[in-house]
Amino acid sequence: MVELSEPLENYLKEIYEIESINGTAKVTDLIIAFQVSPGTISKALERLESLGLIDRKNKRLRLTDDGLRIAERLVRSHRLSERLLTDILGIDWIRAHEIAHRLEHIWPDDILQRIDEVLGFPKTCPHGHPIPGRLEIHGELLSKAKLGKYKIIMIIKEEEWILRKAEEFGLFPGKELTLKNSSNNEILIEVNGKDESIPIMIAEQVMVDGT
Repeated sequence: MVELSEPLENYLKEIYEIESINGTAKVTDLIIAFQVSPGTISKALERLESLGLIDRKNKRLRLTDDGLRIAERLVRSHRLSERLLTDILGIDWIRAHEIAHRLEHIWPDDILQRIDEVLGFPKTCPHGHPIPGRLEIHGELLSKAKLGKYKIIMIIKEEEWILRKAEEFGLFPGKELTLKNSSNNEILIEVNGKDESIPIMIAEQVMVDGT
């Protein structure tokens, strides 16, 4: 398998993660995600395309089979690293996500397999994102759900401010909640036995499923 620089690996991983949530990835998605110029993204994508790792058509990006294998390994490594940090070392899920960005690039396959075994082959990362090949996620955004009872599946974007707010409101994967009211600006839920008013921008980052 081709040796890639860490930044190029990050682009493949981001394409994978965007596709898994939105169904398709666009060049503009990467510009927003990495906060870099279109020229920088264009050069990186040209390199990945020349290596046969992505296809580009109509500004949409698709991982080739080789690109998908690399991206899945990185995602698996990242999410298992998060589990190792939270479940074994007791690191909070915000810092674990930040550290996992570095660890995902360094684990040899045999060590990664051992980590997986020690963790008991988890199905998701602490934020609810699936370990590749183990779980298919089906749900809806809390911001678009009808009134009723739900279980939290995933916190979609693992940005610090989003995770901090989710933690503040007790919005953890596996938790049950009741959606009691909804408006354009906020929603009212009951979670952990108390009512919480959640900003709509946070509700847009919470995926739920009916209980």
